[in-house]
Amino acid sequence: MSQVLDVYLSAERVGKLHLDDERRFVFEYYPEWVENHESQPISLSLPVRTEPYHHARAQPFFSNLLPEAEIRYLVAKSLGLSENNDFSLLEAIGGECAGAVSLIPEGTGIPIQGDYKKLNDNALNQLIAKLPTQPMLTGEQDIRLSLAGAQNKLPVFYNGKEISIPRGAAASSHILKLPIKDYPNTVENEYFCMQLAKRIGLNVPETKILHKVAPLYLITRYDRILNEQGELIRLPQEDFCQAMAIPPINKYEKEGGPSLKSCFDLVRNHGIQPVKDLNELLNWVIFNVLIGNADAHGKNISLMLTSAGPLLAPFYDLMSTAIYPNLAQKMAMKIGGEDRPDWIIERRWEQFSKDTGIKFKLVRKRCIDMANTLSTISVELAAECQQQHGENVQIKKIVALIEQRKSKINAIFSSIN
Repeated sequence: MSQVLDVYLSAERVGKLHLDDERRFVFEYYPEWVENHESQPISLSLPVRTEPYHHARAQPFFSNLLPEAEIRYLVAKSLGLSENNDFSLLEAIGGECAGAVSLIPEGTGIPIQGDYKKLNDNALNQLIAKLPTQPMLTGEQDIRLSLAGAQNKLPVFYNGKEISIPRGAAASSHILKLPIKDYPNTVENEYFCMQLAKRIGLNVPETKILHKVAPLYLITRYDRILNEQGELIRLPQEDFCQAMAIPPINKYEKEGGPSLKSCFDLVRNHGIQPVKDLNELLNWVIFNVLIGNADAHGKNISLMLTSAGPLLAPFYDLMSTAIYPNLAQKMAMKIGGEDRPDWIIERRWEQFSKDTGIKFKLVRKRCIDMANTLSTISVELAAECQQQHGENVQIKKIVALIEQRKSKINAIFSSIN
């Protein structure tokens, strides 16, 4: 095992991550990166400076690059590592992460060559069968892939026809998600909610369902872009937990994770287009309430770290969790101090307005407008999805839930002038 990992940002070596005598994280920028006044940080929580960052600051950013829950356990098991050994996991799978950060054993240099392993339908079906026990294809030669989160997903390259697996220095263009076991139709659920978001004006990436041996959810990576030479370039980004130096185990507000107030404060204080992004963030909050997405935590919202400064990233992981009785119904982030959807009444929205600095009159109008619009659009989109992908009970449940929450929004605001 390497004792030091070189940290690269968009293929430039910016610093190193190592362990101290107590096996705690230490990150420091290389002097040449510090001396370059145009150098950007890898995170808002890790501004460029000469002094090293110790565990409390360094660990949250890097640990948030790794998978979570059962996927993390399976990745570690397939590699013969402890699931609690963040450093070794980063060494093993930290080559292709969210954003532009790559971690490479010190002195080996970042790979400069890469290719794509094309998968025909038979190979793709074999891959689908393999992923539940070998997430991220861990252990396969020249494949070092990592995505945060608890879902089984894989960074891939998609050219509109074929799925390929990136190897070596090759970047992925899309993220492929498998159905979540024990929860019916999660692929169709997320696709439907993301299409709803797009139609109502939220900034979301393109999504697609691939019908193979199992339905697969495919989403375009917003942190990858083609340059003039036709090469995929990695773009710096980080989720809100990383930006606030909050470890992934604390991603929920009730466990010390980001609150809506802290999210709005982050955008207001650091964003380079705060008015636009705060408006987008408000839409995201209301949309999640209406579709019943109780899992909108601090890792499910991100910033693009441009050379000019942070911008709110496109939204992702929009899914109705409320239609599954076995999933927690309490919201990941409270609205006006309340996390039970049925208890969010007008005074909670008033408190939300005070917490976030958004005028209550605007919040009220946006809630009513979005609820009524979404109610209509969801019926239309459900009919389209039925034609394209077949009848789906879960989508019908989402449409019914939106109608129910629209009625509640209209009722709680009806007495307010």
